[in-house]
Order: sequence, then structure tokens, then C-alpha cells
Amino acid sequence: MASPLLAAIFAALLLCGVSACASEEGTTPDCNRDIDGNGAIDNEESCNPFAVCVVNGDVKAPAECCKDLQGFERDACLYGYGVEVNQGQGGGGGSGGGSGGGN
Repeated sequence: MASPLLAAIFAALLLCGVSACASEEGTTPDCNRDIDGNGAIDNEESCNPFAVCVVNGDVKAPAECCKDLQGFERDACLYGYGVEVNQGQGGGGGSGGGSGGGN
């Protein structure tokens, strides 16, 4: 009894697969290349545009949109607007070795 049902399911899967393979090809994006060996470039009509900070309908500096954040969250927010963010100055050096007790 189950074999006609399985055959119908199998046939449906085959037909689904055939239609998926016969679909139209994708299209190439119509945008300007904006990544090169030096990183991202902000240009008009770029493929990966940076975010724009809009406050009350006016375009503002990215710092305005990130002003309520601190630390890493603020840096990540600014980075999303294309602002170069200093990633800290590195860890502090350790102290010199102590002198041993002598007899």
C-alpha cells in the first residue's frame, strides 16, 4: 500500500528538481566595484555601500548615531559607517624581573 504513495512522492521530488534546474540564470549586479587590495572604497553606486546616519531626516556624522554606545559597541557602530576605528594601543608591558634573595 505504501509503494504507490512512495512512488508519487518520488515523482513529485523529481519534477521539483527538474524545474529547479531549469530556472533562469541569475544576473550580474549593476554596481561599482568597491573593494581592492587596500580594503573598502566608498564610491557612488558601490556594491557594498556604507551606512548613512540619518537623524530626523537629516544626514549627520556617524558619531551622532553612535553617541549612546561605549567601548566595542561604539567602535563597531562607527565601523559600520565606514569610520576607521583605532583598535586599542595593545597591552601594557610587564614589569622587570625581581632580584633573588642572596645569602
